Formats: sequence, structure tokens, C-alpha cells
Amino acid sequence: MKREEGALQQERVSLFRTVIGMMISPAGALKSALSGKRWYLSIVVSVLAFGLFFLQTGLDLYKTGQKDFSFVFVALGTGAAYGLVVIPLVAVFIWIILKAARIEETMFQVVSAFCLSYSGALIYGIIGTIVSLTLGWKTAVAFGVTGVVWAVGPMMYTIRELTNGKTYLSIFISAVVGLAVLVSWGYLGNL
Repeated sequence: MKREEGALQQERVSLFRTVIGMMISPAGALKSALSGKRWYLSIVVSVLAFGLFFLQTGLDLYKTGQKDFSFVFVALGTGAAYGLVVIPLVAVFIWIILKAARIEETMFQVVSAFCLSYSGALIYGIIGTIVSLTLGWKTAVAFGVTGVVWAVGPMMYTIRELTNGKTYLSIFISAVVGLAVLVSWGYLGNL
């Protein structure tokens, strides 16, 4: 029993280090993500990042009287589903494109690396949610959008590494994905 608790604690520390590492230095975290071990944990980063981002949107719309309180939970659930389904599907689509560029990484490795690109969005989501709940500020744009924009850098680095240095391809794919995420977020706010 103690061995299982120790392994669980080690896994939490490892995920935390990976999240911080992806935000500060994507190179080291990318190597870990591409090892293929526990790829599913990286999806947790995406689920939490988008859950908190959309939660902040729901809270902001509730605070301004544009939506009722139940929308806060709808936004949270939508964000978590977005991080669980949409982001990995986008990663699979990118993997298919990158397969044409003859990458060797597996689909799970690409999904893992892509989801970990949103580590910065997770950190901004945590801070923004705390600020929103404690200080009553509207934080979706200041923290949520900033976190998603922050993710473009690690995503671009990841794609560039996967394509063996094809910078223009990585910039194009990262810009399209970042724009798609922000447009879909804007769509949610207008529902």
C-alpha cells in the first residue's frame, strides 16, 4: 500500500514538473512527452487548462449579468470536454499532417506533446480562477486568453522538433490551431 502511495505521489510530482517545464523550457519537457510513457496524463493538462479557461468565461459572463449562474457549470463542462476531445483530435489531425512529413513519432506521442503545450494555459487558468473567485475580477481575457496565446510558443517548438526543423510549417500549424481555439472560445461566449 505504501509503495502505491509513493508511486502516486511521484507521478503527481512528475506531472507538475512537466507542466512547469513545458512552460519554461519546452525542450526538456518535450523529450519526456515523446517518451510515450503515461501519455494520458498529458490529456489531464488539456482538460484542466480548458476547463478553467471556460470556467473564467462563465464567471465573467455571470458577473456582468449576461448569463445566469447555471451557465458557469455549462462553461466548465464545455471547457473540460473541449480539452478532453477537441484538443486530442486536433493533435491527431496534426499527426496525420506530420506523417506526410515523415515523422517517426507515434500518434500517442504527438497527442501527449500537443496537450502538454497547454501547460501555460493551465497555470494561467489556475491563477485566473483564483483571482476571479477571491478578488471578483473578470479574468477570462487577461488570464484565459493569455494562457492560450502562451501555448502557441511551446506548440510551435513541438511541431518544429517533430518536423526536424521546418519552421514555416510549425508557425503555420501553430497559428491556425491557436486561431481556431480562440474563435471557438469566442463562439461559446456568444451563445
